[in-house]
Amino acid sequence: MAFGQVLVAGSHAGRFGMLPERTINALARDAVEAVLADAGIGRNLLNAAYVGNAFGGLIQGQETILGQIVLGGAGIHSLPIHNLKNACSSGADAIHMGWSAIAYGQYDCVLVLGVEKMTHSDRTRTMGALASATDRVATDPGRSVFMDVNVERAERYMQEFGATQRHFALCAAKNRTHAMLNDNAAVRKRMSVDEILADRVVLGPLTRSMCGGIADGAAAAILVSPAFARKHGLSGPCIRASGVVSGDPEGKAAGKPGASATARAARAAFEQCGIAPGDVSLAEVHDPTSPQELFDLEDMGLAARGGAIRLVEEGATTLGGRLPVNVSGGLTCRGHPVGATGVAQVAELTQQLRGRAGAAQVANARVGLAQMAGGLLGGDSAVSVVHILSN
Repeated sequence: MAFGQVLVAGSHAGRFGMLPERTINALARDAVEAVLADAGIGRNLLNAAYVGNAFGGLIQGQETILGQIVLGGAGIHSLPIHNLKNACSSGADAIHMGWSAIAYGQYDCVLVLGVEKMTHSDRTRTMGALASATDRVATDPGRSVFMDVNVERAERYMQEFGATQRHFALCAAKNRTHAMLNDNAAVRKRMSVDEILADRVVLGPLTRSMCGGIADGAAAAILVSPAFARKHGLSGPCIRASGVVSGDPEGKAAGKPGASATARAARAAFEQCGIAPGDVSLAEVHDPTSPQELFDLEDMGLAARGGAIRLVEEGATTLGGRLPVNVSGGLTCRGHPVGATGVAQVAELTQQLRGRAGAAQVANARVGLAQMAGGLLGGDSAVSVVHILSN
């Protein structure tokens, strides 16, 4: 089925981190104001809005009309507002739905907002919300169940390809260096590989600085059709493809090349636009822990099986390398306010492709890839989303 082009005419990723003084309404309002200013349009031109939020029901007690509430506080109402809830992929799925509505001719201009307020005076409420995104039972009420799964994956990867804890520390140190260039990152403290290895062990082989933490934040994008862009004098990179797939409930994907939800979403995206993995200039990937970045690159064909180890060793994924990854700092350092992250990835790629990333600018950025994986279903992610953008 043929689809039309979709441009990102405006984007914004706000400050991420533990922001107890900020309400979810305030986070959303600031992101909306900033993205409308970046695009240079008024609220009156919006046809619809898509809001990604994973845990508003369990943490804020607003399960059903969160989008209408937070956007109402930002002066947006009366138009179609769609609420998207898909674990860590909630924001990425909101981008997909906004993209789809324009690509297939339903709308010409939509707002996509990703927002999450994860900090709470009762930490068990946040941990319980995270546990709701999996079919597993938590083994430790004080620790996210996702940590156990990330450790299982890391240990399997080490056994199969000879990766070491030091490779994971190299990845973590790289993203901390990247985050130093991002004023809105949650973690802006450089650490050496040796310091990361000596950090407190959360669950072997993962140390604390290899893991992301609880964060609040919001990000937004304005998506438009080419006709709308011409009429209003707008410009921006094009979302060439958007692939979404669900995971494997029987666990058959675990450890099998090409079987994971991320691998299948990437294939779908690359096939949609005819762009090859080798054409990608930079990538923002789902790295709740440092090892996951390596798995993502291999699942999507950006590295051969086991080949991400060499990329990290050679510094290829560092800013200035041949394939910069998570220049924003990634989930581990920029932060992971769950429903906002997928939108923030697209915002980062948009600024890079527009040449507006400042000190973090990737030279000759032409094609950007964003990948999010949400929840757990058997041995696989419950949902994975891959977007490909280019000038």
